[in-house]
Amino acid sequence: MKPLELSPEHFGALAADMVALSVQYLSALDARPIFPRTTGTETERLFAGEAPEHGMGDRAFDALREVIAHSRAQNGRFFGYVQGPGEPIAALGDFVASILTQNITAWRSSPAGVTIERTVVRWLAEAVGCHDFSGTLTGGGSAANLMGLAMARESRIPANDRGIYNAGAGVIYASEQVHMAVPKAVAMLGIGCENLHYVPCDDSYRMVPSALERAIRTDEAQGRKPIAVVVSAGTVNTGSIDPL
Repeated sequence: MKPLELSPEHFGALAADMVALSVQYLSALDARPIFPRTTGTETERLFAGEAPEHGMGDRAFDALREVIAHSRAQNGRFFGYVQGPGEPIAALGDFVASILTQNITAWRSSPAGVTIERTVVRWLAEAVGCHDFSGTLTGGGSAANLMGLAMARESRIPANDRGIYNAGAGVIYASEQVHMAVPKAVAMLGIGCENLHYVPCDDSYRMVPSALERAIRTDEAQGRKPIAVVVSAGTVNTGSIDPL
């Protein structure tokens, strides 16, 4: 048998082992310490070895217990970043998605997947009052901000054909509490971080609309073109919602 080929029976046995391991982890998740009892030296010893010359077969799964033991436990006591515990139902969906491994670029590539994506985007658009809008699901907020700002840039200062140098200066506005993904996207798009205008917030860490309006008017008077306003429906640090 080729190393990467599994019989249905063998696959079923491995899958059952992974399910049992996941059930064991979930059953003890609430009792786990947030940060694992480990050190940099210890994780290097366990996971930073040389690439194996030969396939490991089933033994490749043996290290998963050590991976779990040396990972953060994102239970109810974990407040860092924006991560929560894994959703078991979603994990099962990820499992099937990995088996199907579809190319979601056009309907002909994945009829079911593309139709589901369009449906979910429509649901989300309707939920925020944007009926008949279309869009694309992304792998996370960083990619979503990058794509959104790229489209905003092209609508205001088209740069795809002649380059950003010839497109002229444009300004993006965001509150002082904006996520780091936004300045990162501004830099990647060539807009320039000096053209990211941070707008003051009130005592509840929400963007002040009057300050935004003044900033836009000032920039327009100086010949700078507003491209987009980035608002937050729940900031990372405080969960504050800008007055959308």
